[in-house]
Amino acid sequence: MDKERKEQLIIKICCVIAAFALWLFITGTENPLTAYKIRNIPVKILNTEVLTKSNLVLAPGQDLTTSLNIKGANTSLLLNKKASDFTVVADLGPYALKSGEYKIPIEIKKSPDNINVVNSDSLFITIQLDELTKKKLPINVNISGKPKEGYYASTPALSSDYATVSGASKLINTVKKIVINENIQGLEADISRKYKLKAVDESGKEIKNVVVSPAYINVKIPVKKTKSVGITVKTTGSLDSKYTLESIKAVPEALDITGSLTELNNLKYLNTEAVDLSKINKSTTINTKIIVPNGLNLAGGSNVVKVQVNLNNQNVANGADKAEKVDKTVQKDLSLDIKANNLNANYEATLDNNKTSLSVSGVESVINYLDLNKVSAQVDLAGLTEGKNSVKVIVSVPKGVTLISHNPDKVGVTITKKQTEVPTTNDKSK
Repeated sequence: MDKERKEQLIIKICCVIAAFALWLFITGTENPLTAYKIRNIPVKILNTEVLTKSNLVLAPGQDLTTSLNIKGANTSLLLNKKASDFTVVADLGPYALKSGEYKIPIEIKKSPDNINVVNSDSLFITIQLDELTKKKLPINVNISGKPKEGYYASTPALSSDYATVSGASKLINTVKKIVINENIQGLEADISRKYKLKAVDESGKEIKNVVVSPAYINVKIPVKKTKSVGITVKTTGSLDSKYTLESIKAVPEALDITGSLTELNNLKYLNTEAVDLSKINKSTTINTKIIVPNGLNLAGGSNVVKVQVNLNNQNVANGADKAEKVDKTVQKDLSLDIKANNLNANYEATLDNNKTSLSVSGVESVINYLDLNKVSAQVDLAGLTEGKNSVKVIVSVPKGVTLISHNPDKVGVTITKKQTEVPTTNDKSK
């Protein structure tokens, strides 16, 4: 009996020893000291002010990250570690730097507990330094789209005309313009706001990683009402007696003007600077400036127009030997009522402007005794129905008189249907 108990005790002790050995085996097998690599850990560059003192800058597009090999007894613990759990730095302070490539040692400032960094003594980061370059450029405003019909966008007013772009010389060399972009499609009022400046290359692509100073500027884009105004050619002096003026006109015959509504409504036509007829002895085309009243502006383009002068040679027409003395050519300004013709009897018409201003020229004996009943201005309303219409003004002048210009050359006509009156009766017999 004692022998049997002793054998059972020995068996129990052997089982305990075996269980402990198995536990040691399992622990060593399932939770070994494991190695793991964490990638893309940002490297913070210290003492970058030494770059500014040396007129240097970090070249753009560099991968300023590193990888760490770590070990720990718990695999799941390692797998849960992230790049943000580590702080690594590279210090530029101890170095005398110039443009080029440098290999800077990395220092681990912070890491999680119970984690060993295996490669901490062999960590370096390669950085590329470039010369810090500055360039001063004019600011360009790129306007796209068109304002509402009848409006015009004038030249933008900028709080600063120039900006400075700075950065790595490799990038600055590609910067060709500093721009602002604005779409004015359909606008009918001024734009005034702050815009961010962009540095772009030759193709208009924005260049990143450069500094534009100032970063923002104030810009006003005036958007004003426009009006098409006819041009009257003014003359001075007289032609030589052997010539008569066949025609004289400006090309173009009208220009768009911007300004306040009141000023535009008061403007009937534009005058040219006087053309001296005494200096003209053949049909010709000359450049002449337009006189723009104060408070108004031309809607783009030049203030110079071409004036076409066509002459008749009286000596050629009548024979050089039989030439008679010819009156000098003069110019006269007139104002006429505009008549509406050929309107359907069922409609009524209202003209936005009932008068037109015109300039005529001819020999003095004809112009001085010009019968105004033979000069007419009319609009043909045949075929028009209800609504708003723009109709050409037709001016007729007698023989021997040259029409130089008339304004307006078109008028707005509103056509409405006549109201039919229905008689009413009061029948008291019922």
